[in-house]
Amino acid sequence: MSDLDERLKAMACNKAEEDKADDTFAERAEAYYRQRPQLLSLLHDLYNAYLALADRYCRSLAKQQRLHHRSQRSSPVSAIRFDYSHDDNGDGGNIDSDDAESSLSYQAASLAAAVDADTIVAELVMKTVEFEILAEEEERWKEESSRKIELQRSLLEVLESERLILLNENGRLGYRVSALVEENKGLASESLFMRRKAGELARCVLQVREDHRVCMLSRKIEDLQGQIHRLEKRNKEYYEQLVKQQGEAKRSLKLFKEEGKEVTLEDCFQVKEKEDEAASVTSTISSSVANLIIKGRGHARGGGKKASKLWDRVKKFDMFMCGPHVNSTGC
Repeated sequence: MSDLDERLKAMACNKAEEDKADDTFAERAEAYYRQRPQLLSLLHDLYNAYLALADRYCRSLAKQQRLHHRSQRSSPVSAIRFDYSHDDNGDGGNIDSDDAESSLSYQAASLAAAVDADTIVAELVMKTVEFEILAEEEERWKEESSRKIELQRSLLEVLESERLILLNENGRLGYRVSALVEENKGLASESLFMRRKAGELARCVLQVREDHRVCMLSRKIEDLQGQIHRLEKRNKEYYEQLVKQQGEAKRSLKLFKEEGKEVTLEDCFQVKEKEDEAASVTSTISSSVANLIIKGRGHARGGGKKASKLWDRVKKFDMFMCGPHVNSTGC
C-alpha cells in the first residue's frame, strides 16, 4: 500500500507540473501515450489491492458471522433453561415461554437477514467499484476516441485547406502558364516581324549604298565626260591650228615653187618644228584622255562601253589629226 501511495503521489506531482506547463494538444497527447502503461499498471495494482481488501472484508464478515452464530446457539439454550426453571413458579409460565420462542425466532431471522445484508452490501460495493472502474475506463476510452476523432478531424480540415490552397495555386500557375504561352507566341510573332523588318532595312541600306555608289560614279562619269569634252575642244582647236599651219606651209611651198625660189633649210626646219609641236600636243591630249578613261574604268565597272567609245573617239581624233606631212627629202 505504501508503494501504491508513493506512485499515486508521483503521478499527482507529474500531473500538476503538466497542468502548469502550456503544452499543445499534440504534446499532451504524446505525454498521455507515454504515461498510459504506467496508468494502466497503477490501475491494475489498485484493482488487485481493492480485491484483496474486499476478500479480507468478506473473511472478517464471515468470521463475525460464525462468532455470532455461536453466540446465538449458546443464548437460546440458556434462555430455554431459564424459562424451564421458571415454569414451576405459577400459571404465567406459558405466557413467558411463548414470548421467549417468538423472541428467539425473531433474533434468528434478524441475524440471518443482517448476514445476508452484509454480504449483499459487500457484493454491491464490489460491483459498484467494478462498475465505476469500467465506467472510468469507458469514459477514458471515449475521451481518447473523441480526442482521436478531433485530431483526425483537424488533420482532415488541414489537409482540405491545403488541398484547396494547392488547387488555387495550381489554377493560378495554369493561368500564368497560359499567359506566358500567349506572351511567348506574341514575342515569337514580334521577333519574326522584327526579322522581316531587319531584312527589309538591310536591303534598303544596301540599295541606298548602291544608289549612293551609282550617284558617285555618275558624278565621276559626268566629271570625266566634262573633262573629255574640254579636251575634245582643245584637241579640236589644236587640230584646227595645225590644219591652218599645214595649209600655210603648203601655201608657202606653193608660192616658193611658183616664184621659182629655192626652199631653204630654215624653212624646212620651221615646218618640221611645227609638225613636231602639233604631234606633241596630240600625244599629250591622247595620253590625258587615256588616263581619264583608265580612271573611269577603275571607278566604274559598268563604264567599259563608254570608255571604249571614248577611246574610239580619241583614235578618230588621232586619225583626223594625221594630216598630210611635208616630206623633208622632197624639199
